[in-house]
Amino acid sequence: MIFKLSTLLTAMLTGTLLLTSCQQQSASVIDDKDSQNSEQLDAEDNKKAVQSDSTKARIEQFQPLYVAEVLSLQRRLQAEYDAFEAADTSVDETSLLNTDIAITDPLATDDQTPTASKNEPVIPLALDSKAGNDPKTIKTDTSANTEINTSTEIGERDLEVLKLISLEPQQPKILTEAQIIKRYQQAMKALYQPVTTELNAQEIDTLINISTLLAQLFEHEEIAQRVNVKSPALARLIVQYQVGKQIEAQQVLDMQQMKVTQQQEFEGLMLKFNETIKGYDEQIAKYEQTLKDFK
Repeated sequence: MIFKLSTLLTAMLTGTLLLTSCQQQSASVIDDKDSQNSEQLDAEDNKKAVQSDSTKARIEQFQPLYVAEVLSLQRRLQAEYDAFEAADTSVDETSLLNTDIAITDPLATDDQTPTASKNEPVIPLALDSKAGNDPKTIKTDTSANTEINTSTEIGERDLEVLKLISLEPQQPKILTEAQIIKRYQQAMKALYQPVTTELNAQEIDTLINISTLLAQLFEHEEIAQRVNVKSPALARLIVQYQVGKQIEAQQVLDMQQMKVTQQQEFEGLMLKFNETIKGYDEQIAKYEQTLKDFK
């Protein structure tokens, strides 16, 4: 019996050791695979991507279109800025002119302007003879004041947020056609740089301009994939902008369709109205003829 028990314990111990060694070997194999995968990913991230021929053709095709869009945008921004500056200058001149008139106008003096005496006592409105001298007659609409104050506070909070963003026209930075082309080509090349090489501010700015002015360029699968790899945040921004543009375009179509529907409904009502009036005219003509017959 003792021999059997010792044999059983020896078998159990041997099995435990074998199982432990197998687990260690499998864990080491998994670690080796993970390290190899991470090394492969790192090696791929440090490599430049190869630009396909279709992508090169698409980038070359959209280059003159993008240049034309940027030049047109720069002209509009410059015209808006010039108009703003001209309006601001005219307002300043008008204010200066009004200030001069106020200073030299003799009617603006205190001696000839009928005003209340500064020594006269101020009589509260609540102490009027009709209302009596009882202070209890003074009533205030607290609910209206509370509503006004609440809406005012909300408006003030909104204004505080909007103050952080200036909507006034700024002096636009005018780029030449050569500079626009250079930035366009640099941004396209930057998309194919290794993933570890981050986009700089100028490249991001150019890509944002492309997405707002000529988003069709990113409808190419390879270019869209490179944008997503190089800057996922920029890719999400482009998608959100495109979704917004699609919603806006759909709203325009809906408004146009609604106008067409309303016009059709109005024309239908006018047709019914005209038919009704025509029927009344025919009845009146019959009545008139009947009266003539009786006479």
